[in-house]
Amino acid sequence: TNIEQGGDVDPMLEGKKIMAVFGFCYVLGFADTTEILQEGIMVFVNEIALIVHSAVDHFQGAANKNIGEAFLLVWKFED
Repeated sequence: TNIEQGGDVDPMLEGKKIMAVFGFCYVLGFADTTEILQEGIMVFVNEIALIVHSAVDHFQGAANKNIGEAFLLVWKFED
């Protein structure tokens, strides 16, 4: 069964190989910018996120995770 359908995790089930390219986008100077902008940091972070997500979406990728000052990006290859 699938975990999304309320099943349990079975680590012995056969997996599926997926080919992908992963990217890591680091915002240089993020700590200093945080100190300078203080309360305005959320506007800055949202603007950077919009730029990164838009560029990745444009090239059929996905922004997988935001880790504070960095973004994990992925582009899957079609079978």
